Amino acid sequence: MKKKNSVYIAKEDNCLFTEQFAFWNKSDWNNDIPPYFKRLNKINDDRSFVILALAVLEYQIDRFLKAFIPKYDVLIKSNTNISTKIDIIKAFNLIPTHIVDMVDLLRNIRNVFAHYLEIDGFEDEKKSKKLPNYILLMKEYKIEYNTEMPYWKDGEPIRLLFKDIWRVCLEALRIYEGNIKLFRQETEKREYINYLKSLSIELEEKRNMEEKKRVIKKLTTQKK
Repeated sequence: MKKKNSVYIAKEDNCLFTEQFAFWNKSDWNNDIPPYFKRLNKINDDRSFVILALAVLEYQIDRFLKAFIPKYDVLIKSNTNISTKIDIIKAFNLIPTHIVDMVDLLRNIRNVFAHYLEIDGFEDEKKSKKLPNYILLMKEYKIEYNTEMPYWKDGEPIRLLFKDIWRVCLEALRIYEGNIKLFRQETEKREYINYLKSLSIELEEKRNMEEKKRVIKKLTTQKK
């Protein structure tokens, strides 16, 4: 049964995977991600925190795309930016839209800190035309998915809100990575290809039968 209003589940059936499958490799997560959390927890300034957090998120985006795209290196080069990678995930419509939108929001915030020297922290939001709106969007996500974003409270540093959303995005991509791996595993099997071949024959026979009926009906009408 779907959990209502979960950040990890699609609001509508408008993507390939609307919710995560029953399994995902938690041991893989535990052996991989915790060191990054430790590094981030040692950072005291917002700029460094945001930039490192997005580097970690891009690492997970790469994992996700590699799980889906057989010849990943043909499409994704060393100079392919994170925006393009996010667009690829959007284009294939694999996972809930709001998750990808949150990832893109974090990317936009990273860009503010990376390209505007006058912005040292979230408290400098008034020095930017874009940052206040990005912070507002983060707060809206917090209100909508409060149960799964419990760490930031109103009045606390915005960095904690950013971290809450970043954590959810990281987890969501890792969770759906399991769906993607199983999808590829099954669709690349010879049995699945044979099924598609049989289905195409069945559809062709059905199409021919319908065309035959249409011609007979037309001829019958003409005789009258």
